Amino acid sequence: MKKLFIAMCMMLASATSFAQTDKGDVSFGAHFNYMIDSPHNLGLGANIGYMLMDHVRGVGEFDYYFKKDGVSCWNVEANLEYLFHLGDSFTIYPLAGLNLMGWTGDGTDTRLGVDLGAGVEYPITSNFSLKGEYVYKTQGSGWSILRAGVVLHF
Repeated sequence: MKKLFIAMCMMLASATSFAQTDKGDVSFGAHFNYMIDSPHNLGLGANIGYMLMDHVRGVGEFDYYFKKDGVSCWNVEANLEYLFHLGDSFTIYPLAGLNLMGWTGDGTDTRLGVDLGAGVEYPITSNFSLKGEYVYKTQGSGWSILRAGVVLHF
């Protein structure tokens, strides 16, 4: 499992170095998470996004889910989002990517999985947006996550 974690870190590091050499929109966000599936943990997360090309944003993210019923977990992910701008009012997007999720409870476990989901972003100002997402993670029997947060664009 340590090799999987190192591979995910290298992926995120390479995405970050690509972002530093190319021109594009950079965004930073923070959000609340709710795990729909048992044990229904609440969590906090942060992300960094970079516009790779027209309508395609790469996003690296870290989430932590607080302990509930003796279980807590963390998540590192790298996703691609395809943005559909609906006028100036809001943006919708599907997303897909890879994640590494770890649990602690009676024991510990770490698994590599796939992210599939969709989101909506509503601009408040030219540099500040509200964001909501649904993400399905394929580990085990699957995990459904709802997110709500804010995004700062630079």
